[in-house]
Amino acid sequence: MSATAPSSTGGAHGGVAAATAAHNKTAKRISSDNFTKVVEETSQDAYKRPWHRLERGLRLNRLRLFMEEEKKKLKLTQFEGASLLALLQKALEKRLLNSKTTVVYDTDTERILEIKGLVMHRGADGVMQFQILEKKPAGTVRKRREDGVGAAPGQPDQN
Repeated sequence: MSATAPSSTGGAHGGVAAATAAHNKTAKRISSDNFTKVVEETSQDAYKRPWHRLERGLRLNRLRLFMEEEKKKLKLTQFEGASLLALLQKALEKRLLNSKTTVVYDTDTERILEIKGLVMHRGADGVMQFQILEKKPAGTVRKRREDGVGAAPGQPDQN
């Protein structure tokens, strides 16, 4: 063995390992800080999109906020607020709130201004009732032809 062979106790290599570990911790902290910053910037911009472009989780968040505002404005009880939120969540799952015309959403203030079709009324027992009116799909109406081409089945054509 020569005198220049590295020793197994670490020597100069021990300092390199310690410096690498310290560098990795700093790099993790910096990348974690950058990641947090990117996430915050993205989340701030996320609510600036139109209603029909928001992801489901963001929509749920805005619906909760809408419920809280309605709860304060209408002086709803805790039960009534929970009932409203449950109705809104079910309507979102049924895709009744997907349209930008159904939900009036202000991208500047990042909040729901109105949900069209949402009906609220107080029952005789004093409890607020909530309902979302569903639009019925319009069927096609065929115009009956006068010249006998569209005659009823079993009727002979008069041509």
